[in-house]
Amino acid sequence: MTPFHGKLKIRHLEIVLAIADSGNLSKAAQQLHSTQSMLSRALAEIEELLGGRLYERTGKGMACTPLGEAMCRHGRVLLGDLRKAEMDLAAIGRGEQGSLVVGCFSLFSGWPLTDTARRFRERHPDIALTITTGNHDDLLADLDSGALDVFLSRARPTMNPDIYRADPIITDPVALTCAPHHPLATGHATLADCVAYPWITALPGSRIQRELESNLSQAGLALPATIGALSLEFGRDFIRDARHLWMLPGCVAAAMQARGEVHVLPVELGLLPAPMAAIWRRDRPGSRHMRAFADALAEVVEQAGLPYGP
Repeated sequence: MTPFHGKLKIRHLEIVLAIADSGNLSKAAQQLHSTQSMLSRALAEIEELLGGRLYERTGKGMACTPLGEAMCRHGRVLLGDLRKAEMDLAAIGRGEQGSLVVGCFSLFSGWPLTDTARRFRERHPDIALTITTGNHDDLLADLDSGALDVFLSRARPTMNPDIYRADPIITDPVALTCAPHHPLATGHATLADCVAYPWITALPGSRIQRELESNLSQAGLALPATIGALSLEFGRDFIRDARHLWMLPGCVAAAMQARGEVHVLPVELGLLPAPMAAIWRRDRPGSRHMRAFADALAEVVEQAGLPYGP
């Protein structure tokens, strides 16, 4: 039994995480609907309970000490598990059979997520389904904290296979697209033609963006003017100007072209493909709900005429 067994409260975890996320006491107090003085006293009590400092004041705000980092890491997991338990219990209280929280990389949040969610709900109306979207790193952090059961994203080779299980769904190249009424949609465009127009691309500093810059340089082509964006809504609206081109996962681009939303340009970007995968942690037991969602996802991909698997 630890020296503070039974003394560490949920409120303590919320205070520590609010300070870590905001970087200062004032913003954390606003987030927790408290005052800075009350939060300062509460932090002193928590540090006394744990026997060490959780934060150091720097010119940029409150920075975690090693003890603070450990506290935040465990706190996120504990609060994530608690919130998941609350969702499950609330669902069962409503007569449902549990809950499933799915995260999705934003560029997959149209197809295949919508079709998969629709199919899952038709078969399992008694499961409370929650969907959240975002970028890969934020979703991975949510998975680690227990806020997500599973998430759909590109499987990165840097992910530790001892910690994460990634079931590959499909591997396809990144495609370059444009609006159906774009000037390049009517002819056989070359890569040289494409760089004359501005592009919507991956975020600056990402692997895909670095590879793109390298490949264009090797081809003797200048990098076009770019906007880094990972939003389907933004991309759809932005390419309506018939100027911008848009980089998308190939399978997503194919589905959007079939609906008349984009035109896939016949150019090779030479970017290394990474599989779209359903990802979860190995140290948490899988549920039949997770497997049912993965099965629905496989069916959606196969029905689109795309090979399921790596």
